[in-house]
Amino acid sequence: MSRCTQPGLTSLLLAVACALAACSQETNDHLVGTLERDRVELAVESSEPITAIFVEDGARAAAGTVILRQDPTRNAARLARATASRDQAAARLAELRRGPREEDIAQARANLAAAEALVRNSRANYERENNLFERGLGEEQARDNRRDLLADATAREAAQRQALERLLNGTTLEELKQAEAALAVQEAGVAQAELDLQRLTLAAPMNGVIDKVLFEVGERPAPGATVAVLLDTARPYARVYVAEPLRARITPGTQLLVAVDGLPEPLQGTVRWVSADASFTPYFALTEHDRSRLAYLAEVDLPGAADLPTGVPLEAWLP
Repeated sequence: MSRCTQPGLTSLLLAVACALAACSQETNDHLVGTLERDRVELAVESSEPITAIFVEDGARAAAGTVILRQDPTRNAARLARATASRDQAAARLAELRRGPREEDIAQARANLAAAEALVRNSRANYERENNLFERGLGEEQARDNRRDLLADATAREAAQRQALERLLNGTTLEELKQAEAALAVQEAGVAQAELDLQRLTLAAPMNGVIDKVLFEVGERPAPGATVAVLLDTARPYARVYVAEPLRARITPGTQLLVAVDGLPEPLQGTVRWVSADASFTPYFALTEHDRSRLAYLAEVDLPGAADLPTGVPLEAWLP
């Protein structure tokens, strides 16, 4: 009887082994993961307090939708100051390009004539005081005072003459270049102030879903702090783990079928990236059994999953 039951037992064991091998092969051929979307962290550049929030968590936001706004008072004042400085520099450049006015030239001529008259009067007083001193009728201190007054009047005459010549010669090329450079600096300051004011309004850079707004109205985030997270709805993908036996067959561009819970038919997916490193650091001298336990992270583009929620579980396999 033992000879009769031995073949039956052997057949049963072989059948179980085959079933286990088939299950193992089926498991290894399938990749499990979740549906994901690219996360875009939206940060602020200023520490101004938040004055308004226009979206809620989970809401869809088209590109350009305003998410929140910060207090613009301080930046508006900076813009006004920069604009005033720009206008002043522009007026100065226009004045130099126009050249001196006739009224300024006439005033300069009158100033020179007054200086010349003062020189003549000072010279006559000095000569009279010097004659008295030479005849012994005057004091040396009085003569020296008249001489100093003559020197001062002469210097004033020279200054007025140079001022008139500068007006008659007009604006120099160097002065124009300096004025143009000064205006360019002020215009750059205005552009920067306008940009700083615009950056107080935070808008969605693309179509997406608001995953989370991290601040409340009245709070003051630090410069560079993330205030909201946006999920990009334009490019959903599956994040799956590739078993080591399948790693050589799954590369960027490989077509996969992806089954999502709740959908009657699988979706068509394309592998866009596979990690070069396993999900854990392998140890030295891996056996064949140990190697089979390695898994590699991969991302699979799913154009047909635009309306599915993020995070749903899925399963993928080679067609």
